[in-house]
Amino acid sequence: MYNNPNLYDDIMWWKKDDIVFWSSIIESMDANNILELCCGTGRIGMPLINQGLDYYGLDLSNNFVNHFKSKLKDSDYNSDNIITADARNFNLNKTFDFIFIGFNSLAHFMTNQDIIDCFNSIKNHMHNKTIFAIDIFVPDPSFLYRDNHKKINIMDFLCSKKNKKMNILESINYNESTEVNHINWEIINEQNITQFNYQFDMRMLFPDTLNRILTDCNYNIQNFYGDYNCNNFNENSEKQIYLCTK
Repeated sequence: MYNNPNLYDDIMWWKKDDIVFWSSIIESMDANNILELCCGTGRIGMPLINQGLDYYGLDLSNNFVNHFKSKLKDSDYNSDNIITADARNFNLNKTFDFIFIGFNSLAHFMTNQDIIDCFNSIKNHMHNKTIFAIDIFVPDPSFLYRDNHKKINIMDFLCSKKNKKMNILESINYNESTEVNHINWEIINEQNITQFNYQFDMRMLFPDTLNRILTDCNYNIQNFYGDYNCNNFNENSEKQIYLCTK
């Protein structure tokens, strides 16, 4: 899926609630320049660019970066500000007012060391007033420990290539020792015929782990929210949203 940007856009059609959140946070900070790590195909970046913000994006997938840039071909925006790079080791030779890792992207860093390397690279791009923000889900035990042979119909979407409705059947195999969830998406058409199969891994980051890594990397957690309404995190929160300074 991460090599197929059009399919990714089709699947992510529903995710819009975080765009308003990021826009309001950035506006409240009066940030002049913004860096998004793991920017993908521009789902969040495009609205920020359209608001006239000085936006930079970085992603490991060259396919995603090129797809993002293709959406800007008729724009005055400088698409050279969107680059292919590894968030664990990058150097843009500038600092930013606001740096963020959006919707669950941090879960693609498999080890603590991967996250530490990323956080240290970010710190090199922060000035004294920079805010670094993270948005990631809280792992749900009912998700992690379900029968790994069971397929759950998690959503439907319109495949733009085939112009047909598809469904995603999800099965998982969670490794408790590594905290990595091995996920399989079987994409079927309306006749229940398999069209694609995608396997990908996500690190399950619990609040105590992420808090500890941020602290060990000498970040100061200024705000810790449990939703996009900026309610404080509690035991019922489904999200972990951190706003940090160095």
